Amino acid sequence: MTYRKLCLWGASSLAIAAWAAPALADAATADASAAGAVEEVVVTAQKRAENIQDVPLSITAVSAKAMEAKGVEDAKDLVRVVPNLRLDSVGQQSGVALRIRGFGASSNAAIDPSVAPYIDGVFIPRPGAILSSFLDVDSVEVLRGPQGTLFGRNATVGAISIRTHAPDLNSFAGSIAGELGNYGERKIEGMVNLPVNDRFGLRFAGLATSTDGFAKNVIDGKTYGQHDTVEGRVSAKWLVTDHLTWTLRADYAKTSGDGNAINQVDTSTANATQLANFAARTGTNPASLTYPPSFNNVDQRYKNQNLNDKQYGVASDLSWEVGDGHTLRLIDSWRSWKDEQSDGDVVFSPLDLLSRDARFDSDSDSHELQFISRKGAFLDGKLDFVAGLYDFEETYQIGEVLNLGSQYCSFAVAAAAPPLVGACNASPKNAAATGAFDQKATSLAAYVQGNYALTPTVDLTLGARETQDKKIGSFVETLANPTAALLRVPENTQLSFKDTQPSWRGNVSWHINPDVMAFVTYSTGYKSGGFNSAGGAAAVGQKRIFNSETSKDWEAGVKSVLFDRRLLVNLTAYRTDLDNFQDRSFDGVSFIVRNAGDVRAQGVELEAQAKPTNHINIDLGVAYLDSTFTANHNAPGLPACNGTATSCPLTQDLTGRTPNFSPKWNNTLGLEYVTDPLFGGFTATFRADATYNSSYSTTNDLNPQGIVEGVTLYGARVTFVSPDKSWKVALFGQNLTDEHVFTTKFAQTLDSLFGVRVPATGATLLRGFMNTPRTYGVRIAKTF
Repeated sequence: MTYRKLCLWGASSLAIAAWAAPALADAATADASAAGAVEEVVVTAQKRAENIQDVPLSITAVSAKAMEAKGVEDAKDLVRVVPNLRLDSVGQQSGVALRIRGFGASSNAAIDPSVAPYIDGVFIPRPGAILSSFLDVDSVEVLRGPQGTLFGRNATVGAISIRTHAPDLNSFAGSIAGELGNYGERKIEGMVNLPVNDRFGLRFAGLATSTDGFAKNVIDGKTYGQHDTVEGRVSAKWLVTDHLTWTLRADYAKTSGDGNAINQVDTSTANATQLANFAARTGTNPASLTYPPSFNNVDQRYKNQNLNDKQYGVASDLSWEVGDGHTLRLIDSWRSWKDEQSDGDVVFSPLDLLSRDARFDSDSDSHELQFISRKGAFLDGKLDFVAGLYDFEETYQIGEVLNLGSQYCSFAVAAAAPPLVGACNASPKNAAATGAFDQKATSLAAYVQGNYALTPTVDLTLGARETQDKKIGSFVETLANPTAALLRVPENTQLSFKDTQPSWRGNVSWHINPDVMAFVTYSTGYKSGGFNSAGGAAAVGQKRIFNSETSKDWEAGVKSVLFDRRLLVNLTAYRTDLDNFQDRSFDGVSFIVRNAGDVRAQGVELEAQAKPTNHINIDLGVAYLDSTFTANHNAPGLPACNGTATSCPLTQDLTGRTPNFSPKWNNTLGLEYVTDPLFGGFTATFRADATYNSSYSTTNDLNPQGIVEGVTLYGARVTFVSPDKSWKVALFGQNLTDEHVFTTKFAQTLDSLFGVRVPATGATLLRGFMNTPRTYGVRIAKTF
């Protein structure tokens, strides 16, 4: 974080505190309802409905009310309101990476998520699926740190739990909303809650959205990034008896379009000679090689781009009250996610070189049986516990078909292997290389967590879990064109993996008074090892299997609500030691998952909310992260290194360096003002938000060229509400200053062919995926 940015954020925080404190102190002697209070949020992180301030975990919860006020409409918007959370997308729709405190991995590979996503208690094995599952959401809970002794699937660094609305049996309700924005954004969504009788109810929710995209291609003059999404969910709730409740949900979502994610050349990573070589060899318009990068001068060949992403599933939640207030709960689910995408240009140049057809197919089912005792059920009100059995199975298939373009033989083969040009032209170009990966994974676990009241104000929590993971699979790569060996080598490998690991949790929490709690926690986490699912230009060999990832985590925190709930301050300090960190690297041709050594991450997270008057709301998040490789001795060398005497080595020791995607600072600030009734009884809410990320590396060779700049993004929203609160009209905007920045970088694909490598230093030309440009629009909603 630059000194200037740090001073600005620090001054803003101090100014808010200085301004709010007198008002809060004065208000503390008045009736609480006169000035309002910060929202009380109920979470289920410990399987019981509890006030978030009573839960001794590092957790951020966002209610439906808060999401509406802050304009959180999909999973990607959560990064604006949850410190130390990242959600990054790359070229494929399936390539979503959930990260907490710098840890996470892209989902378009056979790697389990370090941050486990859940929807209504059901584990979602492929995080890309949550992009089209954010419908009729009641709340979102983001838990930091290992999750194992209470959640169905183990995770090493965190979990995201999305809860959707269940049917309300008490009253009929409905809503409909429409939205229009720039870049052709159109959205309509609605909900109907139908209580059939006092024991059975239904809820229907649906959404349709589309956009024209914002990447303007100079080659054909077309705009890319177009997509259409439809989602639907039907929920049923049945009070079978006074003690037995059954909630059933079925959902469907489909996204189609061109699947384009804009990326551009980062001209700051190359000198004039490199850029001239690249422009000359690719026929790139030199005017398109600008910095900062632009959304209006993309210079790539797009052909046959197509995205077809579908998912559907059923979830059953059966809850039975047994004995004296205990609960027996059974959660069953089945989910199918199928993603097919044709990439029009995976070299990202104006030349017709290489396209890819990719397929991701996941079918999973899970079963979780929980026993949740009544609070204080045993030992004279001192002991209660949660126990569970978990069974998860997934079959996962990944397919890749590489198609050679009309210029592949004359350009790529002629440069790399001239004698093979004839064979290249004489052999099939479509389906020149075909890769097929199959995996079946099973996970069995048993867990228990108990809470014991040492004193009326001090609680001890102990938890344990045992997890067994088994995976079997295969990888087959075949070549129809011998020159495709420049990209992939033939392979036929059978795969097998098995591991069993325990997880532990110990916690002491002290309720200093009814409004202040302090806690200390030690916990461990585990994530299964697995298989590399992609082919490469060199044999993967023993690297086809990577080992399990484990974590140890210490946390100490204070949660407080002060001045009659007008000020909330939560502070957490943590240290996480991650062993056998599973990281994913790009070698210019393919990706590979490897155990990238050990990492120590430590830092502080502050979240605060203030409501000094009934008109003003303030929320602040400050996250500081200090992350270091404690061991990473055989990391990939820089992209242009060739291992010769005049170049750099092919491997390097990154011990002591900061891992990728680990910005030191991630801060959020929101200011909201609600007016008294205006014309005709309407009220207005004015809200402004700012989100800051300091600079961070995006390549796991920690190439200095791969660092992206720190940036502050601003958003605003004005909402008008009718006197009866049934109508709402909102004007909104994000990235108001229209910042053009990279979110991740990578070496130019097939960079050796474009004259951009510098073997003496290891440098090459990098590209980057970009953020979303300035967006704005209007939303009209009606409830009834």
